[in-house]
Amino acid sequence: MNQWNLSNRRQLFSLTWPIFLEAVLFSVIGSMDVVMLSRYADNAVGAVGVVNQIMSLFQVVSNIITTGTGILCAQYIGAGLGTEKKQPLILGALLFNASLGLLFSLGAVFAADLLLGMMTIPTEQYHYAREYLTMVGGFLFVQMITMTFTVVIRSHGKTRATMIFSLLMNLCNVVLNYIFIYGKLGLPVMGVRGAALATVISKCLMCVMAFVYLMKFVLPDMHFRPNWAETGRSVKKILAFGSPAAGEQISYTLSKIVVMTMVTSLGPVAVNTYSYVNIVVGYVYLFSMAIGQGTSILVGWESGKGQLDNADRICRFSTSCSFGFAMVALGVLCLLRRQVMGIFTKDEAIISMGAAVILANFVLEAGRSRNLVLVNALRAAGDVRFPLYIGLFSMWFFSVGVSWVLGIGLGWGLVGIWIGLGLDECFRAVGMQIRWQKGTWTRFITSRH
Repeated sequence: MNQWNLSNRRQLFSLTWPIFLEAVLFSVIGSMDVVMLSRYADNAVGAVGVVNQIMSLFQVVSNIITTGTGILCAQYIGAGLGTEKKQPLILGALLFNASLGLLFSLGAVFAADLLLGMMTIPTEQYHYAREYLTMVGGFLFVQMITMTFTVVIRSHGKTRATMIFSLLMNLCNVVLNYIFIYGKLGLPVMGVRGAALATVISKCLMCVMAFVYLMKFVLPDMHFRPNWAETGRSVKKILAFGSPAAGEQISYTLSKIVVMTMVTSLGPVAVNTYSYVNIVVGYVYLFSMAIGQGTSILVGWESGKGQLDNADRICRFSTSCSFGFAMVALGVLCLLRRQVMGIFTKDEAIISMGAAVILANFVLEAGRSRNLVLVNALRAAGDVRFPLYIGLFSMWFFSVGVSWVLGIGLGWGLVGIWIGLGLDECFRAVGMQIRWQKGTWTRFITSRH
């Protein structure tokens, strides 16, 4: 235990704090993005929020590759394997995600009307949403390539590098937002189109930085002359791990899209409140997300070494830290909920509705703070199917079914929908906690190379 206290906790902290800081910076600057748009038009913010639900579905499909790559790469590193073994894995992931990204980019541009029509977006927000979707969606392939680079960099423990890249990307985004949205430096006022252009340019910058760092400092001996047979076998391994993991995330995103259609049926005030509250409560689970990713890397390393006791202690410690931090952060947010909502809008209807939803977020965060650690630990150990199975039931029964009953059927509105989302998180948290404590995940620790 002492050895674990001195080494693994230190490792966990060194991996987690850059991820946490990166997430905080990303959210702060992202919130500034929302504030800038809100000064342009509240409906622009709501429209971008709807589009981000669509975009997240495209992105989560790419996690079939990035999740599987992260799991295998961490285990290879733990087992002491070099670039020669990892190269087919990385090249396969890159080629697959690039091809998938190009397909999705074309879909976002040429099927924009179909996608937005499925979301039943209010008429006053439709033009904004279409403008944002076609421009940002057209460059989805860049984001998916970047995701591949960053998951490999993080698997090697280089979390500080991705933090720096994210900081530079987001600073670039804020500066360009200011110039493009409001028409500074002699440019015309672009509004939502300007926000989309700033996003595209900053994400291209992130892609270039990640590629240069990967090739210069992480895998300098890597080349791009693939052995197609080895690459094909690596892609099959990636899919074996990534498909169930991404399937769970796809189910989550689809259920959130269905929930979004419920929200849009409540009118523009509910849509705008939903967008603002998601930004606000996003700060609460940043630490949980960061420690979940750090735990995933460490559990992958320890699994590759066969050190299962260490992997177990890491997960238990991380879960407790995540839950405790989330409850304290949410408590502070609840005390200041009206003031925080007032940062984004002066509309009293949105502020009141948002303040009520933030109180209901206690139910959601009690489960999510544990889920973000447990699901990452289970996947890192190779137990990728259980989160999918429990998620398929819980997301559609609670997130969709109960949310509809409470929010629409009983007329509780956005608060009722939020309680349904929270019950889903709590149910999955209990299920995955039992799964981990029983040690079922240890059956999946086998040689991955």
